[in-house]
Amino acid sequence: DALVNATGVAIRLDDTGASGRDVGQEFNIVANFHLARNTDLLVGYSHLFSGSFINRTAGNAAAGQDASLFYAMFSVRW
Repeated sequence: DALVNATGVAIRLDDTGASGRDVGQEFNIVANFHLARNTDLLVGYSHLFSGSFINRTAGNAAAGQDASLFYAMFSVRW
């Protein structure tokens, strides 16, 4: 079993398959603000609660922890 990134490269690997199938649960919240007729600001937060596969394939304690991400996107339409 493997967990792959967006390009298809394995970033977590368990050749035995004994690490389980639970990668984890994800929570997302997103807000879109219309600033003007042609501009928007989108902000969000994501949190991954790591599951058994993440925890068991971690190379060190930090690699098995949950992950969080804040992000923002500004868009202009014309």
